[in-house]
Amino acid sequence: MMLEVASTITQAWIDELAQAMEANTHCSVPRRISKILSASSVEMLLTRATAVLKKEKTLVRRAPSMDVEEIIVVGDTHGQYHDVLKLFSLAGEPNAKRMFVFNGDFVDRGAWGVETLLLLLSHKLRAPEEFMIIRGNHETEFCTECYGFERELSVKYGKTAGRVLYPAFLALCAAMPLACVIQDTTLILHGGLFRAAGMKKHDAMHNPRLGSLNDLEKASKGGADPVGEGRSMIAGDVLWSDPIAEDGLRHNEARGIGIQFGPAQTREFLQAENLKLIIRSHEGPDARHDRPEMPSIMSGFCVDHDCGDAGKLCTLFSAPNYPQFIDVDDLRHHNTASFAILKPESNWCEPEIVSFDAVPRPPSACYYEIDLGGSDCEGPESDIRPHEPLHVDVGEGDEGARWKEDELTHKLKLVHEDDE
Repeated sequence: MMLEVASTITQAWIDELAQAMEANTHCSVPRRISKILSASSVEMLLTRATAVLKKEKTLVRRAPSMDVEEIIVVGDTHGQYHDVLKLFSLAGEPNAKRMFVFNGDFVDRGAWGVETLLLLLSHKLRAPEEFMIIRGNHETEFCTECYGFERELSVKYGKTAGRVLYPAFLALCAAMPLACVIQDTTLILHGGLFRAAGMKKHDAMHNPRLGSLNDLEKASKGGADPVGEGRSMIAGDVLWSDPIAEDGLRHNEARGIGIQFGPAQTREFLQAENLKLIIRSHEGPDARHDRPEMPSIMSGFCVDHDCGDAGKLCTLFSAPNYPQFIDVDDLRHHNTASFAILKPESNWCEPEIVSFDAVPRPPSACYYEIDLGGSDCEGPESDIRPHEPLHVDVGEGDEGARWKEDELTHKLKLVHEDDE
């Protein structure tokens, strides 16, 4: 059954696509997804969604209308498609009364990143105002090279189509907003706080200052692969930073990119921006296992910094029994996952938490080397990349780009060194 992408996407079409993709996961031939949605249809979804996301600013501000009764916030899902379907069955579908914010890391690690991404993009195209997609650190070239999604695309759609779809995916990532503010009370972003714009390189590394929402609003989205320096510094921070238990603002040595920030810095930011809640994601049970001084994320939700009347910073993780694949000697955490519900009665800043367990998974292939090491430990400047990066240039300042966007057609094309 081959589905065609209509000019207007309906909920009925999304339901048909979701069911067909779920049924297909139980077969032993991943390539059969191309019989449900062709490579050209996938490229169309990617291109149309990119056009929508390009119109959104780095920081998106949403003031829900009187009709909106709740906003569902979702953390990392990491290609665990069956769990995403369960989440929708519990939370409901996006509509005029129910908005969604997916807070990054839709792909990699799990075996069904393609299916998860296609489902989310379909919702975004059907209801662009009610369905928010925020970028995570795995919506980058580095992570998707190392942790499975690039190879997954190639396996499911073939190498020839993959060479077209992967650059289109990277252009999509580069268009995604980095953060969302709800009703001027709640900030949602993937990793954490960020440094101020305009600092010299030495100061940014050794004497950093906390940034503002004004800095974030004016910042670059980071291009295909934010390296955390220069014009992509704020993007790198937002995608990779972590809270710590003690006060302080410092370079994130553990990851090699981003910053670490303490409760005092969270309080300072909340008070300066008149916010009451920050929801971030980025850390699952494997990451928190290596940081026992921080609250457990085994339930899918925790409060990292309780700043009293000033507000809270919380971590939200929506991939149960994560990661899907583990090395023979690794610990299986058996974590539950959560999503958060924000409601107008509490001024959109007192999350109600719904937890859920993993759905039984059909047998599947792993698309990355599970002994490679965690993306929780190494950023894009590490030496674990499987090949030379493409460095898609979408106007965000990536130097030495091999892929360029044509100004007229907006198609990405490979530029050889001899052509430059």
